Amino acid sequence: MASERLKKFICSSVWSKNLTEDQVRRVENEAFEMTVSAGQIVCRRGERADHWYGVAEGLVKVSNVSRSGRPTTFIGIPAGGWLGEGSVLKRENRPYDVVALRDSRLVLVPSATFHWLLDTSLPFNRFLIDQLNARLGQFVLRLEHARSHHPEMHVAHCLAELFNAQLYPGTATTLEISQEEISFLAGVSRQLVNRALHRLEEAQLIEVKYGSIKIIDVTRFCAFVSLSDDPAE
Repeated sequence: MASERLKKFICSSVWSKNLTEDQVRRVENEAFEMTVSAGQIVCRRGERADHWYGVAEGLVKVSNVSRSGRPTTFIGIPAGGWLGEGSVLKRENRPYDVVALRDSRLVLVPSATFHWLLDTSLPFNRFLIDQLNARLGQFVLRLEHARSHHPEMHVAHCLAELFNAQLYPGTATTLEISQEEISFLAGVSRQLVNRALHRLEEAQLIEVKYGSIKIIDVTRFCAFVSLSDDPAE
C-alpha cells in the first residue's frame, strides 16, 4: 500500500495533474520508495532501465567515469525533479550512473507503469515531449558553457540549471546546497566555486549562507548567466 508521503509526491508532480483519478491511483499503487545515503549509487551504467526516478528529497547527480578514470557529471537533480525517462522510453540500458550527493529519498515508477501511461494518457505524452525537449536544451547549454566560457561562469550556469522551473518545479528561491555539492556538479574545485559565488554575490545576484544559496531574482540571475561570459561583467 502506498504511503501518504509517496502519494503526496506523486500528486505534486506536474505530470500527474492531468491524469484521471484511476491513472493516479494505479501509479501510486505500483510506485515505491527508495532511500539512499550520500555517495550511494542509485543505479549503474549498463543496468537495465526498469524504473523512472523522481527525487522526493535530497540531491543526486547523473555522471560517468571514463576508461581512464576521469569522472564527468552531466546534470544534478534536486528535489522535485524526475530523471531517466529517455532510457525507459527506449527500453535500453542506462548509459550513465546516478549517485546520491546527499541522503536522498526517491520514488520509482516501474517501466511497465510508465509505458501504460504512454498508451493511455495524451497529457502524459505531452509532458514527456516537453521534458525531453527541456533536457536537450539543458545539455546543449551545458556543453556550450563547458567548452566556451570561463570556468567561473560554468559554476554559475550549473547553479542556474537547478532553478529550471520546468525540469525542477520543486526548487524554491533558496536552494539547500553546499559548495562541495556545487563543485561535484560543476566538476571544478571548491576554491573556484567559492570565488564564483563571491563574485555573483558582489553582483547582487545571489545571497550565500551556510549550506544554502538564495537567488535574489531568479529571472534576472538566469538571464545574466545566459548572456554573460564572466561573472565579473
